[in-house]
Amino acid sequence: MNTAVQNPGGELPRKNVLVQFTEAKRWDLSYGVGFQAQTGNPSTSCPNPVSLIQLGINPADVSCGPNGKTGASALVLFDISRINLWGRNQSVTLRTEYGSLEQVATTIYSFPHIFNLKSLDFSLSGGYTNAQDVTTYAASRLEGTVRFTHRLDLANTLFYQFTYRRVKVDPNSVQVAPNEIPLVSEPVRVGGPGFTWIRDTRRPSPLDATAGTYTSLEEFATDNVFASEANFNRLDLTNSSYYDIGKRHFILGRNTRFGFERAFGQEKYEYIPLPERLYAGGAQSLRAYSINAAGPRDSLTGFPVGGAGVFVNSGELRFPNPTLPYVGTSLGFVLFHDMGNVFNNSSDIWRSAIRIKQPHSWTCRDLDADHQKAVTRSSSTNNTGTCDFNYFTHDVGLGLRYHTPIGPIRLDFSYTLNPPIFPVIVTYGTHSDGSPILPHVDQAPHFNFFFSIGQAF
Repeated sequence: MNTAVQNPGGELPRKNVLVQFTEAKRWDLSYGVGFQAQTGNPSTSCPNPVSLIQLGINPADVSCGPNGKTGASALVLFDISRINLWGRNQSVTLRTEYGSLEQVATTIYSFPHIFNLKSLDFSLSGGYTNAQDVTTYAASRLEGTVRFTHRLDLANTLFYQFTYRRVKVDPNSVQVAPNEIPLVSEPVRVGGPGFTWIRDTRRPSPLDATAGTYTSLEEFATDNVFASEANFNRLDLTNSSYYDIGKRHFILGRNTRFGFERAFGQEKYEYIPLPERLYAGGAQSLRAYSINAAGPRDSLTGFPVGGAGVFVNSGELRFPNPTLPYVGTSLGFVLFHDMGNVFNNSSDIWRSAIRIKQPHSWTCRDLDADHQKAVTRSSSTNNTGTCDFNYFTHDVGLGLRYHTPIGPIRLDFSYTLNPPIFPVIVTYGTHSDGSPILPHVDQAPHFNFFFSIGQAF
């Protein structure tokens, strides 16, 4: 767009302004790449023993573990958009992502200012996702969503939506007890209304905020009246705040997340599928654990299985960037502390808040499969066994931030003060000398590191 003022040096109180517009191209292409490295990276080639036997492969020849492996994951993004559909302010976009842990293809139709309301937008989307963002399984999701976006003001936005999706766990990847594989790998249809409220006053940038707050509240309910095959209600609340302290401008940031799920209805609808559960752990979450590895674990294999309650609180002290050779003032340092966990039930959160030690840890040393298969507590997510994970895990750490025009590049080193122990009775893989791994008691690692782009919150 170009502008020109008539007689710019004149003293007339009213003047003409000429505005020249150039119409945007109707087709738009965008692309990018991403990279992340961390401990506990999920494996994309870790079949379960049943699948290996069916393929004629000895399960002892494959190495897999509940704590994952140190590794990296790359991602390529490619989007194509067609704007000005039918000569109107409407568009359709194809968004694709391809990476070692996730593949996504989604089509989105957007209709801004629907009903001639400037604050209301409409969108219709549908797509397919295949992902392994937890060591336990890979899952696919075929999903369609109708959404209205209501912008109340610059800070507050409301989303009203109705979603149908079909989720399916790959039976060749799931790392739970063999007798549970048919149940957890059944495809499940999930559908129902959802509501999201976002309040964002972060400044100067959401990727590297130094002041303001961010609040996100998500509510989603499914019911068999919508032809859903699982009945549950999920609430997920996140709040972050940032404070500029002192003349040297230390930045104190904090982030708190609380979530719960409740199953209801007939017994056949009360089981919450693995991909629909609550998870925590990783670079943007509880850094005491690798990606989505916090909380309950399968009572026989030791792999994380998510839960119906989550609480995580993180705090960071970001130091002023010093002047250093070669990098100038681009490199900064951070001290952080995280605490929280994932729980079988949301009611377990508050009674666990003062616990800094895994309760009844001696029960986790019981390698009797019959004992660990027993249901000791009511849960809509998994058989609880005798091993108890209801306590708050704490970690402390040091982070490095290298500031770039697209946001900070982040490297975090964390030390978990009280990692859980858990039984591994159904084992995968062999020792380095080829000998079989016998049932044993394992432990989540004390040390973790995470390399990614952007602040933790």
